[in-house]
Amino acid sequence: MTETATASNPKHNSNAKRRCLCACLVCGLVILLLVIIVVILAFTLFRVRDPSITVASTRLAGVAPQVSLPSMSIQFNITLDIVASVHNPNRASFTYDSGQTNLTYRGTQVGQAIIEPGRIPNHGTGQVELSLTVDAAKFTNNLGTLIGDVINGTIAFNTYTTIPGRVAILGFIKHHAVARSTCHVVISVSDFKVKSQECDNDTSL
Repeated sequence: MTETATASNPKHNSNAKRRCLCACLVCGLVILLLVIIVVILAFTLFRVRDPSITVASTRLAGVAPQVSLPSMSIQFNITLDIVASVHNPNRASFTYDSGQTNLTYRGTQVGQAIIEPGRIPNHGTGQVELSLTVDAAKFTNNLGTLIGDVINGTIAFNTYTTIPGRVAILGFIKHHAVARSTCHVVISVSDFKVKSQECDNDTSL
């Protein structure tokens, strides 16, 4: 009896090892299948789409530009108060870092505003408010052109808004995104109002 039991042990151990190996293979296949499913969902159902920036309104504050003759000097105090919305069309939240808006006049930066960090839920829209104050000292090289624009009755500015952020898919797959918006704003000098405004959205992933 002792010899028979001893002889059967190697077979029993071999079966146990095969069962253990099969269990490991099944677990590995299940994990691989789950990874494949997560990847497929990330690139189909949870595919990251572009957050968009829409400028709702632009208002002016301060004092309208005035040209003094015959010295041909100019006095002005202009602030652009901008209200914009950032829409997140994704199934996951969009968390953005500090963004900024630059104000330019004929290619020269004349103002800047910082956008505070924030978070927009899935399929949600967040509002951003900022004030751009025109820095008169930046017009040194374009003073003659600015005076000509004031005399002609309109001043054109461009705004460039950049908001970098991340979209987290399933809580741990993160996609970097940068939402951008460019606006061309024309100011009427006579009534000190925004005469026209055209904006384009651009988002890179």
